[in-house]
Amino acid sequence: MLFMKMAQAREARKDNKGFSLVELIIVIAIMVALVAMLAPQFVKYVSKSRDAVISSAAEDVLATAKSEFALTNLQFTNIQSTTAGTIKIGANNDGKLTVVLDSTNLKYCSGDGTTFVEQCGVDSSKSTQSKLVYQITITNNSGSPTFEMKSNNDDATITLGS
Repeated sequence: MLFMKMAQAREARKDNKGFSLVELIIVIAIMVALVAMLAPQFVKYVSKSRDAVISSAAEDVLATAKSEFALTNLQFTNIQSTTAGTIKIGANNDGKLTVVLDSTNLKYCSGDGTTFVEQCGVDSSKSTQSKLVYQITITNNSGSPTFEMKSNNDDATITLGS
């Protein structure tokens, strides 16, 4: 009788085609290790894509500012050679993209400057969680403006002639 029960137990083991608890724990541990390795890369990727939205908008604004100066629609309010005006590009508290024209030193021929913002081609309905802000400084060098674009993220400064 004992031999019969042992034979039945051996047969039951042969028919068992499932995974053991140890095998399942090993698979879960491997998956956790993979997620732990990939999560930081995913966070960096998302952060870079959010910053790219503002960076692209800043490049559009810079191109518009240069063309508007060439067309003399964007002008300095003072004729002094040391006058400098700024345009800031970033996200407001709601995450919507914004372009702010410094009306103290710069003016647009339409008066309030809203037309310039519309002409920049920045889609203000886009939103981002990026804290990146670009500032374009336009300096009057005796009628030949210099454009400088700088971000708050790094010390890289781009200076461009008119």
